[in-house]
Amino acid sequence: MQINIKNIEELKNFIQNLLNKGYSKFLLKWDLWAGKTEFTKQLANLIGIKNITSPTYTYINIYENKLLHWDFYRINSEAEFLNLWILDDIDNYPFICIEWPKFEKYYADPNYLVVEIKKKPDQSRLIKYFPYKN
Repeated sequence: MQINIKNIEELKNFIQNLLNKGYSKFLLKWDLWAGKTEFTKQLANLIGIKNITSPTYTYINIYENKLLHWDFYRINSEAEFLNLWILDDIDNYPFICIEWPKFEKYYADPNYLVVEIKKKPDQSRLIKYFPYKN
């Protein structure tokens, strides 16, 4: 499925619709500066969490033991990924956003929704989304 998003309000409505359908785990795949952290920020606002920051340099941000936000952009190998010990308590979070998902065989399941966003020349975003299949 796909949708064109022109502004933050439309993004917020799109995410609310996904939440209403029962989605709570997201694999965020798209180009640099296309809005991965903004997606997580809007999701967080909808579930009552404020002050979201990008985990690019920390790899992981946890908000109120409710939202797990990962960014695997700088992880280059499976060994490096496994050495982070980040999989131990993944099931303890009702909401998960993973930017630049890598090594999905360790954490993704059919409950994840893949969200691919392309930034268009007019600054709108084309969003394709579909359930994860391994």
